[in-house]
This record gives sequence, C-alpha cells and structure tokens, in this order.
Amino acid sequence: MFRRVLTMSGLMMLGATALAEDQALGVKAGALGLGVEYTYNLTERLSVRGGINGSQFGFDAEEAGIEYDVDWVWDSVAVAVDFHPRRNALRLTLGVLSNDNALETASRLSGSVTVGDTTYTPAEVGTLRGTVGFDDTAPFAGVGWDWSRAKQRFGVSFDLGVVSQGSPVVSLTADGSLIGDPAFQSDLAAEELELEESLDDLDLAPYVTLGFIFRF
Repeated sequence: MFRRVLTMSGLMMLGATALAEDQALGVKAGALGLGVEYTYNLTERLSVRGGINGSQFGFDAEEAGIEYDVDWVWDSVAVAVDFHPRRNALRLTLGVLSNDNALETASRLSGSVTVGDTTYTPAEVGTLRGTVGFDDTAPFAGVGWDWSRAKQRFGVSFDLGVVSQGSPVVSLTADGSLIGDPAFQSDLAAEELELEESLDDLDLAPYVTLGFIFRF
C-alpha cells in the first residue's frame, strides 16, 4: 500500500503544477473498495484520472463442500481516461488497474472433510488457508457522471462498468499432520483446480463507485 500512496502523491504533484485550472480531488466507495482520486481536465471533453483503492470485507462462504472464513481484500491503483461527448456530466471511461485485489480464506475444520478425492480428519488437515489472486494488470471500461463539472466547487460522481481481471488463481496450504505427505499435496492441488472452476465467473468484476468531488 505504501507504493500506492507514493503513486497517488506523484499524481497530485503533477496536478498542482499543471496549467489548467479545472482539477478535482475525490473520495470514493464501491466495488473496488474505498479510494481517493485526482482528476485533471485536458479539454472540455477529455480528462484523465488517477486513484488508489483499498479496504477489506469479511464474510462466510462454502466452496467445494468446505466452509471458509473469507476476506475480500481490495488493493489497486487506477488510471483512466474520460471522454465527455456532450461536455457535461456524462462520461465514457477506459482505464487500467494495477491489481492486487485478492480473496484470503481460512477454514478451521470441526469434522472430517474431503480434499480432492480423499476424506481427511481435522488433525490431518489442520487449518486450511487459501489465496485467490488475479492478473496484475486489469483493464476496465464504464460509463459515469461527474456532476461537479457544472462549475461547482463540490459535487457527486457515479460510475458503473466492468473490470477484466483474468481467471482466478487459487493457492491452498494446510498445517496438519500430513503437511509433507505427497498424496495429500496432490489432493490439495486437485482442490485448487476445483475451486478455480467454481470461481471462474470472477474473471469479470463489477466497476461501480460513488464519489464526492472537490473541484479547484
């Protein structure tokens, strides 16, 4: 996240030295987590944006017959170009994320569970932990509205679209008595593939954000 802060600081410094007067800072919340954003209007129709997003949300889920505690971790840097076809609030957006978004899972078993094709006891498996990651670079596209463009000091923005973040990659580890057993490791690999198939629809993620904008 420190790298994210440095990137955003650089964007703000560039904005502070720009000749154009129409700039904006915003705070946002949505499907990419919580974020801050800088916007610089190149022309009446064209603007560029840069932002950092981060936060975490926990929930319970069952996948492949195993109950997991899941944390959705948002961590990304976004750069986008906005086109305002009618010089008003409406904008069409193309952008890219430096994407460290991930799912982190943990399952503390209370009974026997099937991993791969074999049933194991809780002592044999221990705590089953997993990470679900995505492509490091993820393009996105969307449509939105920035009502602060009506020459107001403060305003609201709303965007919706889709992020193409690639097929999920699952990594599982366990710390039970069979941690070094080759057959158990083979079953873990099979479980990873089963999870990747069940989560395959996460390759396309929603891009929906609500923002509050200060323009200067």
